[in-house]
Amino acid sequence: MYEVELYSKQMINEAIRRKMTDLHFIPQEEHFLLMYRYNGDLQMWRQMPMKLSERLISHFKYRSGMDIGERRKPQSSSMTYQVSTSTTYSLRLSTLPSKNKESLAIRILPDFSLQSFSSLSILRTQVKTLETITKLSHGLCLVSGPTGSGKTTTLYSIIEHILHKKEKAVITIEDPVERNIPKAIQVEVNSKTGMTFDSALKASLRHDPDVILLGEIRDEETAKIAVRAALTGHLVLATVHADNCFSALMRLREFGVSQLDLSQCCKMILSQRLLKTKCPYCTGSCMPVCSRVRLMSRAALYEFAIGGKLEQMLCGVRGKNDSFLQEAKKAWSLGYIEEEEVLRFVRPF
Repeated sequence: MYEVELYSKQMINEAIRRKMTDLHFIPQEEHFLLMYRYNGDLQMWRQMPMKLSERLISHFKYRSGMDIGERRKPQSSSMTYQVSTSTTYSLRLSTLPSKNKESLAIRILPDFSLQSFSSLSILRTQVKTLETITKLSHGLCLVSGPTGSGKTTTLYSIIEHILHKKEKAVITIEDPVERNIPKAIQVEVNSKTGMTFDSALKASLRHDPDVILLGEIRDEETAKIAVRAALTGHLVLATVHADNCFSALMRLREFGVSQLDLSQCCKMILSQRLLKTKCPYCTGSCMPVCSRVRLMSRAALYEFAIGGKLEQMLCGVRGKNDSFLQEAKKAWSLGYIEEEEVLRFVRPF
């Protein structure tokens, strides 16, 4: 057991040193493939023996509080990993039964506090819009984007800026809690104990919050309670799995939220994508071998729906759907990204 624990520490330490964001244990017939994600790209790392991989997965499940004996159902959890006395990381773990064996995915999240908006956004012009969210006293603010686009990082930064500027009662409802936020009450969803998103949100409204962070709006009940909280004087920040701002708004309409309620409570919708930024020392994008690679080799590009644009969307007018393309062209013209990143937003038809 000691050898497995030592090997797991060495593996995570190396992943952190090489700035990997995800690790994937993928079972094959006779062995496991260990893949890693760097700069958004999934790459092969090494091939591992079956017995060692199974012991490592069991070790990670035990450390994160999962049920080691349960291998037929998917599980998810999180844990804190301490590199040194001053540096900690949050590991978000997810298991999934497959044809051969149980697979495991580990997302590595740095536990840095008060990350500036300028370090998140590629364009400085978008930083000011992000700062306006911290000045809101009530209403609903939606953050959308595909999986792995940095929605949670953006939400955490907003919450930390709010807490830094003014003493407010903040409650977060997450599945799972990804990292610790000082001065905030963080509630973890647990279906086994009946702590669902909607039940946790109902209880939070009785706990005198100023700001509520909702990990995800995923059903009709949660959507209606979130809107009701926003209408009664709370600032509600929530994520929605949608491709763009208009789609995020339509998701809430699908959940039964009326157009009138949305027009009254919705203050802003933002959608985001992560793009590879150019290394200031190299001719191309940073690679793991670059010894002078900067801390952020990826940054976010945002699409905002606020003011008149948001009013049009609430009336069902979609408008132009090339906001990301226009912003990406700006970033390319300023030399922040490569041309291939711009081409990601060009429609094939």
